[in-house]
Amino acid sequence: MQSQRIFTSLLVSFTVLALAACGGDSVGDDRGTGGNGGAGGTTGTGGTGGSTGTGGTGGITGTGGTAGTGGAGGVVFGCYPALCPDGNSYGCGDCMDNDGDGFVDDKDPECLGPCDGTEGPVLLTGTPGETGNQCGADCYFDRGNGSGSGECKWDRRCDPEEPKDGCEYNPALIGQSNYCPDPQPELCESTCGELTPNGCDCFGCCTFPELDGGYVFLGSFMGNTGTCTLADLNDPALCRPCTPAGNCLNTCERCEICLGKPTIPEDCFPGTGGSGGTGGMGGGGTGGDGGNLRCPPDKQECGLPGDDPCPAGTFCLTGCCTNAVQ
Repeated sequence: MQSQRIFTSLLVSFTVLALAACGGDSVGDDRGTGGNGGAGGTTGTGGTGGSTGTGGTGGITGTGGTAGTGGAGGVVFGCYPALCPDGNSYGCGDCMDNDGDGFVDDKDPECLGPCDGTEGPVLLTGTPGETGNQCGADCYFDRGNGSGSGECKWDRRCDPEEPKDGCEYNPALIGQSNYCPDPQPELCESTCGELTPNGCDCFGCCTFPELDGGYVFLGSFMGNTGTCTLADLNDPALCRPCTPAGNCLNTCERCEICLGKPTIPEDCFPGTGGSGGTGGMGGGGTGGDGGNLRCPPDKQECGLPGDDPCPAGTFCLTGCCTNAVQ
């Protein structure tokens, strides 16, 4: 009996131990080994930064660069300012495109000479050659105003076309020394004559090709406003007809550059048997000889392709280098 109890106790102990062992195995199975964690992605290589662009080379500053079209105020390389008889330089002689139209000084068709301070479009000069007398006039193309400036004398009442309001035609004044002298005073040609473009008289009465021999007064006014422009030459209300003073007229000849006439026929060039003559003050020009007829012998030609630039101190006035300061 004692042996049986011992056996029974051992059997129970063995059973308990066996069950404990089985319980431990069950717990371990429930904690199965977790799957291997995924390997971390490889870090991407950063993109190579773009190369810094090479900075552009700065432009070389030109000496007196030519003004671009429409750019006002550009100074032209190789241009020399021209002085007027009063010793000053004005808009059409300062080597600048003051009105921004792309043309400088003598290249601007609205410039009437080196003493023109306006550059257009109205064909005034800034000092239109009028004296204190309502109808009196002196040189239109210099900067003087009044008796003694330009040494030329004229009165608008001597013109049957009556180009100025309030100046009725009075033929009795023609030839009178204080009104419309004939001839003009001695110094008129050497002073004002040098500044008068081909096709004009000393007092601003000028012809243009589109006028077919007619003349208009460049200083035409309507009220207090100048009205004559290159676009209005055929409108007598804006560019009033006038009669040129024959004793102070620089004619426009076939082989000359003139206001509104920037070219000449091919047969006018040297060696081509040119015809016509060089115009002059007071009427007809000298006869042609088949040579260079564009300018008087003492003046250099200018203004056409291939012509040399005018020397310092001179101005290209209707195709001839002209010294405004005598």
